[in-house]
Amino acid sequence: MVSYTWLVLALVLVAEVLLRWRDSSFTPPPSRVAGAFVDLWWSGPAHRLFASDAFVADVGASMFRLLVGYALAVSVGTLVGVALGRSRRLEWLCAPVVRLGVATPAVVLIPIAIVLLGINDRMPIFVIAFGSIWPVVFNTMDGVANVDRLALNSARAIGLRRVDRFRFVVLPAALPRILAGARVSLGIAVVLMVSSELYASTSGVGYQILLQQQKFDTPRMFAGVVMACAIGILFNALFGLYERWALRGRPTVGRSA
Repeated sequence: MVSYTWLVLALVLVAEVLLRWRDSSFTPPPSRVAGAFVDLWWSGPAHRLFASDAFVADVGASMFRLLVGYALAVSVGTLVGVALGRSRRLEWLCAPVVRLGVATPAVVLIPIAIVLLGINDRMPIFVIAFGSIWPVVFNTMDGVANVDRLALNSARAIGLRRVDRFRFVVLPAALPRILAGARVSLGIAVVLMVSSELYASTSGVGYQILLQQQKFDTPRMFAGVVMACAIGILFNALFGLYERWALRGRPTVGRSA
């Protein structure tokens, strides 16, 4: 971790020197971006922990849309994936749809969502949920379908009910694949959050990036990009903590403990 920190600091320092030497208004050095970042997002009153009006309005809106859309994708995707994984016939019927959903670029849904839902919070939530559901469905379906048959037969032999078999055998065995799909979906959800706000929105981090670009305020535009990256890093870090908790006690194959 320390080596990565030093690498980032070194890259920032090199960028600072090169961009100050180049002196272009279109490529501001990191120090100007940092100043714009504080001014745009953290210049509010002390009782609000210095969060600015733009932070409350735009970052709050983006995180709300991301949380709701991602929660819908994971919950519905897990249920659908379990149903497909438990039924060979249903999996055979629906597998082409799932593979089509995985292969389709989710950003193409944005114009359709605008026509159907208009420019409001429902549009980005729908795009996030629909675009990020497919990795969860695919990984859950695969994880449930490939549970060890010997374990299932043993559970039946000792008289476990179907609900208990799912709870104590199927779900623990499929959990690593479910979480792998959820992690992939999280990255897609962040991209779709920003993309939908860039395309058509009146609030959000993506909207703020587009607004500053239209005003030719390049440092603030980059400050919006940095905030979008920070949101992605934050949610990935939180997911990593949850993943380690959910998979505690399991061997870490391919990783050092």
